[in-house]
Amino acid sequence: MKSHLSLGIGCLLTFLIEVNGLAAGRQLTGQHTPATTPALSPAEAQKQFTTPPGFEVRLFSAEPDVINPVAMTWDDRGRLWVVELYEYPLGAPQGTKPRDRIKILEDSDGDGRADKVKVFADGLNLATGIALGNGGVYVGQAPHLLFLEDTDGDDVADKRTILMTGFGMEDRHELLNSFTWGPDGWLYMTHGVFTYSKVKDPNNPSDSGVTMTAAVARFHPRTKKFEVFAEGTSNPWGVDFDRAGNAFVSACVIDHLFHVAPGGIYVRQAGTPPYPYAYQLLPSIVDHKHFRAAYAGVQVYQGDQFPAEYLGTIFMGNIHDSAVHQDRLTPNGSSFKASFIQDFVRANDGWFRPVSSQTGPDGALWIMDWYDKYPCYQNANADPEGVDRERGRIWRVVYTGNKPGASVPPRPANLSLSKASAEELVKTLSHPNVWQRRMAQRLLSERRDPAARRALQDVLRDGQTLEARIAALWTLHGAELLTDELLSVAAGDKEPPVRAWAARLTGERRDASERTLGRLAKLADDGDNSVRLAVATAVRQFVSGSLTINTPVPAQLAETETGDILATLIKHPGSASDPLLSFMIWMAAEPGFARDHQPALGWLLENGPGIMPLSGEITRKAMRRICDSQKPDFLDSALDFIAAIPGDAAPFALAALEGLIEGQKGKALMPGRPPTEFLGKLAKSSNPSVVARAQQLGTLWGDAAALQGTLKVIQDSQASIDQRVQAIQSVKQQKLDAVRELLVTVLAQSNPERLVQETLRALSEIGGEKLPGEIVNRWKKFSPASQRVAAEVLTSRVSWTRAFITAIENKVVSAADLPVTVVRSLVNSRDDYARNRAIKVIGRVRDADADKLKLIAAKKLMVIKGPVDLNAGREMVSKTCLTCHKLHGEGADVGPDLTGVGRSSLDALLANVIDPNQIIGKGYENVEIETKDGRNVSGRLVEDTDTRIKLLAAGPKEEVIAKSNIASMRVSEISVMPEGLEQMPDADFRNLIWYILNPPGDNRPMTPQLRKELIGDEKSVSASASLKDDESIALWNPEWRIICPEFEETPKKLPDYAGRRNVLMTHPFDQQKAAAIERLIDLPAGRKAALTFAVAAHEQGDWELRVLVDGKLVQKQIVDKQGDRWKQVHVDLSPYAGKKTLIRLENCANGWAWEFGYWSTIELKLSEVATAAR
Repeated sequence: MKSHLSLGIGCLLTFLIEVNGLAAGRQLTGQHTPATTPALSPAEAQKQFTTPPGFEVRLFSAEPDVINPVAMTWDDRGRLWVVELYEYPLGAPQGTKPRDRIKILEDSDGDGRADKVKVFADGLNLATGIALGNGGVYVGQAPHLLFLEDTDGDDVADKRTILMTGFGMEDRHELLNSFTWGPDGWLYMTHGVFTYSKVKDPNNPSDSGVTMTAAVARFHPRTKKFEVFAEGTSNPWGVDFDRAGNAFVSACVIDHLFHVAPGGIYVRQAGTPPYPYAYQLLPSIVDHKHFRAAYAGVQVYQGDQFPAEYLGTIFMGNIHDSAVHQDRLTPNGSSFKASFIQDFVRANDGWFRPVSSQTGPDGALWIMDWYDKYPCYQNANADPEGVDRERGRIWRVVYTGNKPGASVPPRPANLSLSKASAEELVKTLSHPNVWQRRMAQRLLSERRDPAARRALQDVLRDGQTLEARIAALWTLHGAELLTDELLSVAAGDKEPPVRAWAARLTGERRDASERTLGRLAKLADDGDNSVRLAVATAVRQFVSGSLTINTPVPAQLAETETGDILATLIKHPGSASDPLLSFMIWMAAEPGFARDHQPALGWLLENGPGIMPLSGEITRKAMRRICDSQKPDFLDSALDFIAAIPGDAAPFALAALEGLIEGQKGKALMPGRPPTEFLGKLAKSSNPSVVARAQQLGTLWGDAAALQGTLKVIQDSQASIDQRVQAIQSVKQQKLDAVRELLVTVLAQSNPERLVQETLRALSEIGGEKLPGEIVNRWKKFSPASQRVAAEVLTSRVSWTRAFITAIENKVVSAADLPVTVVRSLVNSRDDYARNRAIKVIGRVRDADADKLKLIAAKKLMVIKGPVDLNAGREMVSKTCLTCHKLHGEGADVGPDLTGVGRSSLDALLANVIDPNQIIGKGYENVEIETKDGRNVSGRLVEDTDTRIKLLAAGPKEEVIAKSNIASMRVSEISVMPEGLEQMPDADFRNLIWYILNPPGDNRPMTPQLRKELIGDEKSVSASASLKDDESIALWNPEWRIICPEFEETPKKLPDYAGRRNVLMTHPFDQQKAAAIERLIDLPAGRKAALTFAVAAHEQGDWELRVLVDGKLVQKQIVDKQGDRWKQVHVDLSPYAGKKTLIRLENCANGWAWEFGYWSTIELKLSEVATAAR
């Protein structure tokens, strides 16, 4: 739950590393530096807080009454319920009782401090979420969602039920968390990107499960339905709703705040969304970033204790910054923009870790403080026993104005809403404190008392405030008392949020009657964007069985039933510029183009031409979707659609053509009938852009006339560079001799650098036996930048690699001038002949540890001592770093956004720059693809559909490959980020480093204190290198000790390998000394015992597995890729029953090539010894 750093950091070590997940005891630096001061007592910590004038931070509870608090909520009496996460991060050892628990804290005398503590439940293991409702307690304890009940009223749980199961546990700071009751009566929760879940009902064998990684999900307490509400972000920890019922989540590493609409698919820290047909990722809502970014516990303030100007502002804890920030929300169409207001609370104590902020029964802001010297999950894994298990605090921030010390009780006197009558609870829906309103709504919804309907109806019709009327609407829905007539009342409300929820709840109910659709049709023309967004969401719920993945529904609505509604949405003048509407309209329309395309195309033709630009965006996506169907008859219909577009609607036709062109990338889908007539008609268009796009499309299809026209553009020196580059990109899919010959002439001519580089890349795709010679012959005429591209091209095919090595041997090309990535590719070639020759002429690419440390030390000294020119630094960053990374909004998305990660200290930044391959965050791996025509391409995976793969490499450069043309695909152990930046001149390197460390966008004056924070002690003459972060290795299986050299990034935990998840990769020390994993096991007497596990080999190698028990070899076998890729191994340990036995599993060399060992789940199975029948 503490933040996850995805950027590769550190240096490659070559000495032995022995990892013991239970006793690593290693301290991290940089962004993960532990608190440098001793822990403060609660009283001392309270004195250190700074807040705006008029506010005070007061202690409600602290150790020993609360330790390691991770989640909190209240009951109807205002008692605080807290989850203590004692077992973080590893979980309880097997065979021991887990120590996580739930406590009830109560202030019985009204002095503001908890004086009663009751343990409600213990024996929990990695519990991270809690919510009260329906007579029990919902608890998140991966892999389960539990329901705990107290059946005898003694405040102790005596019944536990598993409601859902399948929640992942791979990354234990991203487990299901932040349970919050939504306005719609569902239980909401969040879940991080590096944990994979397949959530199922354990009592339903036919449940196929819901896949979830980074997401906001929800669970319905009565129907038991579980679904993903919105997809994306990073490690969201905290979800809350504003007065209008809009959902917000806080997230780590990437942008810190998102407005999540139902069914939204948002930008991700890593990986790709499970549904690829949105063709768009929605952004965050922030207009700023913070230097440190580990957010948790978002809260939209709606209490009644603070001054009015605080209403509707956002509070978020920043764990790394030991502060609580405050943002302002400003409407932006149907969404928002978030702007920084202030550090609302600053602890001035590095141990303060605010993991949750919530509005309490008193209307004040309650802050749950984990209180630990370690700021991050990485620290906890490097030193699990160093996690503080003695402290924890619950703070209240109260407003006293000009009356310091004034009494602010933590709850109203005699609070007990469960004893209130229905009439009293309905009145509470008008309370100025959101805590009171939400509690009353939950209790009324659970009661489902028909007698409450009249009072709720009255509030819905005549309530004096928006909060009261919308709460009455939500309560009627949750209590199953809402009628169609009342929805019509809500649809006519004077306030947009009530009208929006009339549409939202119409979709939730999936009642597509004539009256319902008529109501939506009227709301579709509403003047408020949020209302129209809700209409689009409702339509999507009518046509799809889930929110983030369009799935069939039992009673599919015809396009004629929803088309007019969507058309009204598109035509509204306020829709085009809205940040969410185009996305949601497309997702509501997409099933039609995927399943019943002709009516959908007819609808688009009828409604689209006159309402650009929004209809153009929908049309582009519709054409892509038709291409992705891979059905020629669908494409024929698309051509008929374009041909029928009126001549005066050229922008609309252009949008359709652009969508088809995008959909043809990688591999063209040919129409069912010859496109000659279609292309000929478009060639006569009076719009030059339509003519050009038609020619581009025809070229992709291999049309002779179009191809000739495109070749002429390439040769035309009067055409713009953009036109010529676009033409090259079109012809490269036509692997024809004429195309190849023409592109070779482009290399021979004096052409702009960008054109030369695009030509080289195109030739790489086209191929040809003579091309390596053509490129090598022109090598010395290329600029250094073009030589780099040429080198990458010449290593993209095995046969070309051999020719390239010959050029190096003949000194036509100097190996010293080649990028490190190219050199590494040569000496690690899969072709034995090429690899051996490359090693002979270049040598092995391995840096000794001492050399690496010396280099970092020397560079640090140079950076500290020399003069700095930040303007020059900006230029260097733009030329080098921003071709892959973003920094304060500028740059590309190939690598992680540098604004929030990887530059917290000079040590961390230097280690990252000098050796980017040490830690590669999931989602930023270098994916290598070999095509069936022999080409090798690589980059970060950004799109994976049924038909194609899209990679993004430095530049940014985009590669689209048809899946039908992929021979092999693997995740490389080398980062997308190139090595060798430290080779630039000292002044350039120094300027670059300082600009990244403290760019103007950080808004941080370079004070002596900041300089010390960034570079450490300047008196030191050498820099300490960042050590390898072995958190993932320790987490692979903490009970096993890993003994392995650092060789080509081993040991390493892989997210997946050859179809298995959570895989450990090892490599022997040398041909005689094996890598090993070992464990001392106390085998119980009188029981059969067996060890089962699976092992695999590298696709180009094999190795010998040896199993030793107490030093004696008991089993061995060769592990290779023959037969089943994963070899299942069974070791009988029954002869050792009753003994403490050392098990050692060795990864031994078998020859000396690609000896990597891959280890999957290891299980110790125990069973009773069968007794003979008498």
